[in-house]
Amino acid sequence: MRTHIGKFEIVRLLGQGAMGEVYLGRDPGIGREVAIKTIRPALIGLDVGGDVRDRFAREAKAAGLLHHPNVVTVFEFGTDGDLLYLVMEYVPGDDLGTLMARDALNPSDLLEILAQVCEGLAQAHKHGIIHRDIKPTNVMVLREDGELRAKVMDFGVAKLSGGDVTQTGQVVGTLAYMAPEYLRTGHAEPASDLFSVGVMLHEGLCGERPFNGGTTGAMVYTIIHDEPRSLEDTVFEGVSPSVKALSSRLLAKHPAARFSNAAEAAKALRAAKNPTWIAPLDDATVALPSRTGSRAGSAIRGPKSRRPWVLATLGLGLLLAVTAGFRVLRRPAAPLQSQVNAHINDLVLDEAANQLDAHPEHALKLAQEIIDATPDTVPVDPDAYALKMAALYRMNLLELLETAANEARDRKVSGQEMLKNAKFRAMLDHEKTRRKLRPELRERLLKGEG
Repeated sequence: MRTHIGKFEIVRLLGQGAMGEVYLGRDPGIGREVAIKTIRPALIGLDVGGDVRDRFAREAKAAGLLHHPNVVTVFEFGTDGDLLYLVMEYVPGDDLGTLMARDALNPSDLLEILAQVCEGLAQAHKHGIIHRDIKPTNVMVLREDGELRAKVMDFGVAKLSGGDVTQTGQVVGTLAYMAPEYLRTGHAEPASDLFSVGVMLHEGLCGERPFNGGTTGAMVYTIIHDEPRSLEDTVFEGVSPSVKALSSRLLAKHPAARFSNAAEAAKALRAAKNPTWIAPLDDATVALPSRTGSRAGSAIRGPKSRRPWVLATLGLGLLLAVTAGFRVLRRPAAPLQSQVNAHINDLVLDEAANQLDAHPEHALKLAQEIIDATPDTVPVDPDAYALKMAALYRMNLLELLETAANEARDRKVSGQEMLKNAKFRAMLDHEKTRRKLRPELRERLLKGEG
């Protein structure tokens, strides 16, 4: 083991991972203990695009801009030969993930820790910094004179004001704690960090995250679409039952339905430590600002309204029987986005393909989610319509399939590209013998005419 990194003496190894090591060090000039985070030299040699260096430098810059008791302080960033290192405040405690795993926190302690996390985030947001990877292992917790102190760390994937080093269509961070809008668009905002706090609140109270999925694609879908698991009343021992309302608000699908800023979230979390406190909000209905900035705008209600394509699977036969020329109503278009998150789309569509044979209705939901999230100004992924039509075929919803085909053509989705989808081709192979579709539609799809 090294005896020095830069001017700092090495005391012992604190931990190691795939990226490098973290050491306990000492500043010989003033005798202060520090944590020294390093990157393995071999990784730097493989870092052709400079991503590793950029991430390390970004962490130093982001944390270096912040001076707050709830953010780990960064003292120095430098090189020692072929080694990159970051010198930061040494926090002699455990990370929040370790404390959760040991069930070492009561609900009041958890609320205090998360209130302090929000106070640290408020300082970051004030400086135009969005963390983007708020999770239990990125929160250090120590006790000072019997009081808990939480410190946010690891700004390695933070978004700094004025730029974003990640590529278009990519997201960074930890999936289980990502906000719906971040997964949809790849664009994080301060409210996205608050959603991550909501996930930690839920997890710390009941031992389970609010959203789970057996695969990556399923996890993405449930975060974007499904309501969080309900918290049992038994988890609020010693604190206000209004914590349930706070959890719902932090986990709201629409960022505007969360708290207006992290400082307000901190106040509410700390107030909820009082068992008699009643939240000044309704966890089922949260007012959204109108376009003019008024608080008297529309509202988001707890259960999401049923989507038209879900209704179609429940009562389609009756609707088709009484409505000539029936067309699927689309939910209101999502706000225009500057980009489509191609990476997440691929994960969701892979999951749709995996679910198609056994659960076509789930595959339909996943494919429709991608279609609905794609702005009208952006081309729709042909696989989304290919899988949607394959799912409708399996469910024997043939008139809806034709509607989907017409919609795909209207949105200029390439029929030739859809033919490259294995599930879509399998559907057409089956159709050659079963011949359930109108002949004109069958021929059009077989020729790749959309």
